Amino acid sequence: MTEYDNTNSGIAGKPWPEQNFILQGKLNIMGEDGHVAIITAQTKTGEKRLEVYQKVGVLFENKDKTDDDNKPDYSGPLDGIHQDWRIAGWRGEKDGRKYLSLKVSEMQPKDDESKPEPQETSTQEMDDDIPF
Repeated sequence: MTEYDNTNSGIAGKPWPEQNFILQGKLNIMGEDGHVAIITAQTKTGEKRLEVYQKVGVLFENKDKTDDDNKPDYSGPLDGIHQDWRIAGWRGEKDGRKYLSLKVSEMQPKDDESKPEPQETSTQEMDDDIPF
């Protein structure tokens, strides 16, 4: 049997009924500032606890997505040491429960078609244009 590899992927859904977002703020860990959220929750035995979550990135709505393409519904950069990575999310629903499927990957360089092609110039032409 093949083991499922969930590296660089995940899923998010509605909180459990006993989970409540109560606070947000900043937390400095080892000299690095980070954003945190505090959630109240309960153990299976009913013991109350506060869970501390650290922000890992930001998702923005993909306004260019159409219903028939595979582009993510949301995407954005990761924070911290993985700033050259992005997070993407696709909306889904199963058994009446909505969720967001998540993937992280290295950012791909964008093709910038608006960049003008470099023009070859002789050194003589360049010297004539120097203003001093």
